[in-house]
Amino acid sequence: MSELFGSTKITFGTHCLNIRHKAMYIGEVPNPGDETFYDHYDATAYWCSETQTGFGPDGQPVRPDVCQSRRECCKH
Repeated sequence: MSELFGSTKITFGTHCLNIRHKAMYIGEVPNPGDETFYDHYDATAYWCSETQTGFGPDGQPVRPDVCQSRRECCKH
């Protein structure tokens, strides 16, 4: 399971184990120079693997900044 957390957007041990985004399923390493070409706005679509939607079991949105230990549904 920890191999899914190779993403730079998700931190193993901090974020919920159920949070997913598309980049987790490709085997490429992010290009360190990419941020010079793009805005710093995070337009990534996240979803919960438990509900299969953009909302967690508690009805709240799925995002790295909120899918952490302080939520009841968070799993580590």
